[in-house]
Amino acid sequence: MKEARIKFYVERTGFCTEASLIFMALAVVFRVIGCWGLWNDRFFLMTQILLPIASGLLFILLLALLGKSALWTTFLPVLGGVAFFVIKALGFENTTQMLLCLLLYAVVAILYCGTVFTLIRTKWLLVPLFLLPFCYHVGVEDIARLRDTANPVTFTAGMQEMSVLCIMLSLFFVSLAMKKLVKEPKEKAWAKGAEESAQEEKPAEKPAEQPAEPSPFFSPAAAEPAAENPETTATEE
Repeated sequence: MKEARIKFYVERTGFCTEASLIFMALAVVFRVIGCWGLWNDRFFLMTQILLPIASGLLFILLLALLGKSALWTTFLPVLGGVAFFVIKALGFENTTQMLLCLLLYAVVAILYCGTVFTLIRTKWLLVPLFLLPFCYHVGVEDIARLRDTANPVTFTAGMQEMSVLCIMLSLFFVSLAMKKLVKEPKEKAWAKGAEESAQEEKPAEKPAEQPAEPSPFFSPAAAEPAAENPETTATEE
């Protein structure tokens, strides 16, 4: 028997959906502010400015318009964002950090695409996938940078980091917003409908008639004539 088909979607007016849209919009704004004036390098312009901005705007558009009917379309901007992070990670000086980040981005691409295309039948793998890196960025990397008074964080770097954090939060909230719609196979749905119709058309069984109890005022024994007493029937001689 065929398995039930599932579909993931989001409600347009849900809190988590609205939060995802807002944080992605903030990510675009912070990216524009943080990279303002840095477009002289053509490669940087294409991969670190235009690519994340275009991916963020496309994500907002698709989630707002098609989130309920075709959430799977959001895989396009998510893959664009993954490409942005991969190119960014390739510039890390620490090889271990670079490899770990590349592994993380590959897992993000696989799990997100697998979920929205319903190859993975649960959304709960995505929630920690976006929440844990956010907590690591804020609790470990960002605090360490703020405490490094010898190399203070510049305004440009701060805005770019804020953009990255907002992207993580946006994807975290869209993961929470996902709902599952289960569609039964046609054969199973048809059989269920036929069974319900048969039950509706089946006449109700009449209860078996109970034998009437004899009336206490009429007893067969009382109707029979009383037996004659032989002593009273003898004739006088």
